[in-house]
Amino acid sequence: MKYPKGQIRHILDLSKEEKREFSQSFDTIMSDCDGVVWHFTGPIPNVDKALQLLKQKGKKLAFISNNGMRTMEEYKQKFLKLGIPSHELEIVHPALTTVRYLKAINMQDAVYCIATEVFKDYLRNEGYVVLDGPTEQFSDDRAADSVRVFTEYFEETDSPKVGAVVMDLDCNVSLAHLMRAKCYLQRNPDCLLLAGATDYIVPLGSNGRDVIGPGYFLEMLERATGREALVLGKPGQALAQFILEQFNVTQPERTLFIGDMLMQDMGFGSRCGFQKLLLLSGGTTLEMLKAHNKPEELPDFYADSFADFIQLYQDICE
Repeated sequence: MKYPKGQIRHILDLSKEEKREFSQSFDTIMSDCDGVVWHFTGPIPNVDKALQLLKQKGKKLAFISNNGMRTMEEYKQKFLKLGIPSHELEIVHPALTTVRYLKAINMQDAVYCIATEVFKDYLRNEGYVVLDGPTEQFSDDRAADSVRVFTEYFEETDSPKVGAVVMDLDCNVSLAHLMRAKCYLQRNPDCLLLAGATDYIVPLGSNGRDVIGPGYFLEMLERATGREALVLGKPGQALAQFILEQFNVTQPERTLFIGDMLMQDMGFGSRCGFQKLLLLSGGTTLEMLKAHNKPEELPDFYADSFADFIQLYQDICE
């Protein structure tokens, strides 16, 4: 169910018949998590009631997140608190897809990983040798040629052969990390460059407090090496293909993708051929939506939060 270009409407502004048509136009909901289901400070109000209602209406639920910083147990516990007993295959995030991709291509070499320890644990738990760091700071002795400390990075070492550089969100990322990744990629033309989350901002809540995302650092590494990363998070084409196969999607137009980010979520929905609903509960404001000029990153509809589904169904039943 779509309207002509330029007519992106709030789902509660639809007529009663249009609301009914919209509610019947999808069988499956695939949703982002952060900024949509919860903030870092806690669940978004009434999202639990909305999710339960959608399940009662026969909608299948799956969650596609760019957050590989949580263990699967943490994800399951968060959903249990919302009344949804989630199984692993109902949650997909970059740490999982990175592991699955490396196993699919039978990559046996070590992985240099710029990411959180939780993300690295997903790799370690599957038997991969994970290299990271450096963790020490270089001393600043006021020398004019202080960048010479990176000379050794260009030299071959006795460390394990690195077959992939993986980049995701890392709160400790530094020039030294990027230089080490650059040198691994330049020394070995066959070394893969894989990316998880490519977000440029990470919203801490709906209060406008945003953290600089990994997208900027990935862009620096791509430009420094001339490599283009294979993106295994949203909005990557590789993830889109994985999702379509994983969930056996044969009628993508019958899936509604819900998210709070234009590039990552709406762009991903377009790549999959899904219907798209943008929620204003996370990283995008109405002003940002109206100013955006990339058609493939625009939603079909928007809403304030998941809670608007409660009012939507009430309006249909009146």
